[in-house]
Amino acid sequence: MVDLRGISEDVPYDREAADRLAGQLRAAADACDGQIPRRTTIASHAAQEWRGVYARQFGTRMDICTGDARRLATAMRQAAQQVDELSRLAAEEQSRREKARAWQQQQEDEGVLDKIGDFFFGEDDLPPIPDPVTPPRFTSPAPATAARE
Repeated sequence: MVDLRGISEDVPYDREAADRLAGQLRAAADACDGQIPRRTTIASHAAQEWRGVYARQFGTRMDICTGDARRLATAMRQAAQQVDELSRLAAEEQSRREKARAWQQQQEDEGVLDKIGDFFFGEDDLPPIPDPVTPPRFTSPAPATAARE
């Protein structure tokens, strides 16, 4: 017999909020990426007037800043994809629960003759057997280390 515990309640999940969050993460990533060329242009103008050790330090710091911005934007896009994946899995689980509830209601609505027939001839309508669900496994890249002065 299939275990139908847990089907009586909906999945506690807000699809609209998840979609908003994923959209905000993508917008923030785009904004972060959009700052890179603008700041690089401003920095190259400023660097034209500098010479010596401070010019090299400024260039190194700009490279660090640009790399950090790219990594941050990538991480926000990855987080948005993970939110989308969790949203999809929650919707699938909700669908499984609704199908199980419908089957359970159908069984409760059967008449006495149907139940007697099921006893003698076997159950003709088995409960929905859910596909095995593999929990999502999200990994993040190791943080990049860079010298900071």
